[in-house]
Amino acid sequence: MTVVLLDPIRPTMIPIEAAGLVGEGVEFTAEVPEQVRRLLKFVPGANVLLSTDSSHPEVRARVEAGAQIVAAPKVAGDNLVEAAEVMDRLWSYGGWEVTQTHRTLSHYLVEETYELLDAIESADSDGLREELGDLLLQVLFHSRIAAAADTFDVDDVAAALVAKLAHRSPHLGRDVVGPIDIAEQERAWEIRKAAEKARRSCLDGIASSQPAASLAAKVVARANKAGLPQELMPAELEHGLLAEAETEAALRAATRSFMSRIRAAEDSARAQGKHVLRGADWVKHWPS
Repeated sequence: MTVVLLDPIRPTMIPIEAAGLVGEGVEFTAEVPEQVRRLLKFVPGANVLLSTDSSHPEVRARVEAGAQIVAAPKVAGDNLVEAAEVMDRLWSYGGWEVTQTHRTLSHYLVEETYELLDAIESADSDGLREELGDLLLQVLFHSRIAAAADTFDVDDVAAALVAKLAHRSPHLGRDVVGPIDIAEQERAWEIRKAAEKARRSCLDGIASSQPAASLAAKVVARANKAGLPQELMPAELEHGLLAEAETEAALRAATRSFMSRIRAAEDSARAQGKHVLRGADWVKHWPS
């Protein structure tokens, strides 16, 4: 007996090891799609069982009886394909998703990025995985919006990334197994990036929509890297950066203290069985 486990994402692709086993007829578990059933001959009681579900009772029964298992190899990125398909299904319902635009989603993208940074700072691997997924959703969502406008789709996004990586990383096109020289790698990346962008200014590529402090810091860093003499650097810009850093630190500390007080009040109320706080409840449980 043999159990052939198909890839649920690519069910019509039979593992090469099973090619000579399915010609005489097979049985199917219930979830095997119709497109697969049409390609193969169904024979009740056949020695070969096809399934896409390794936990199916019929699969387990045959395995326990000593059946050989032939499984489709796992392909890296399969779950990314499934994620894109889920995004398409969400879109097909014509609900909230189809009312969104690149602009209306932009604040979610910023929020998810900061939440990802929080997960990195806390060294929380489970949180990091979840936040990366939320950021991936933004990529899929924006790509789906573009696809609906017939400008590009998620495959175009991936193809553009692959092309960029291949162009900027010359070792990808060679029989290099590594490790490679990191300094050489960085030089090659910068040289090819400069040629690819053909930038007119050392400031090209800086995102001007970022917060003022980070924008100023990026501009100063680029100017320094380009060799701008220090006497040409605006004094008010450097003073502004210092003042901004101090203000940022003070505001962050005050905000975190406020957050701690809110959480303390919630914990106090929860300990007394109160889960929804009104005005008077906040006052009662507010930490002194």
